[in-house]
Amino acid sequence: MRGSFFPFILLAAFIVVLIQGFLLVEKRFRPVILAAAEIKANGAAIAAINQAIMEKVAQNVLYQDLVNIERDDEGRIVMARVNTMGVNRLSAQVTLSVQEALEKLEEEPLELPLGEATGSYFLATYGPKIPVRLIPMGKVNTELDDQFEAAGINQTRHKIYLRVDVEAQVVIPFTSSPVKVATTVPIADSIYLGEVPETVINLQFPPLP
Repeated sequence: MRGSFFPFILLAAFIVVLIQGFLLVEKRFRPVILAAAEIKANGAAIAAINQAIMEKVAQNVLYQDLVNIERDDEGRIVMARVNTMGVNRLSAQVTLSVQEALEKLEEEPLELPLGEATGSYFLATYGPKIPVRLIPMGKVNTELDDQFEAAGINQTRHKIYLRVDVEAQVVIPFTSSPVKVATTVPIADSIYLGEVPETVINLQFPPLP
């Protein structure tokens, strides 16, 4: 009678050892998997944000929409001002476009092959697919910045960039992690011949709402 229970005891012991082994491996590799998921989700979010801005916003924005230039009778620049209305309009368009892009990304979970989490080039496409979700948290923050660079003989290019950052949560089975998604996208530029006027150099873009 005792011997008839032995196979069941052996099976139960095997299952317990198997579960303990799985939990040990899962605990050890969870940070590695989560780090790989953060990288994948961050890259997908940046790509989605950049595409949304370039397709829905940047193509419709001109330099003069953001900077008002005043000239004298001889065509010389005497004043440059930030077009506040244009900047606020841009901010609203960007916020809406980015929110829509991230909501769409949230509805379509990414897949992370388990082999990709190992960092091995040869194993990157192997193993079960781990679902990865990116959930936006809080509002989209935007900021304008600019830069001057040489564009040829006696020419200077004034480039205006849009910085976007948003807080999000990367979620994989049994755990999650907060991440900050940030990207910078060029949205407008203008070429100045000769010396760039101080009024242009000293432009200060206001904080975006």
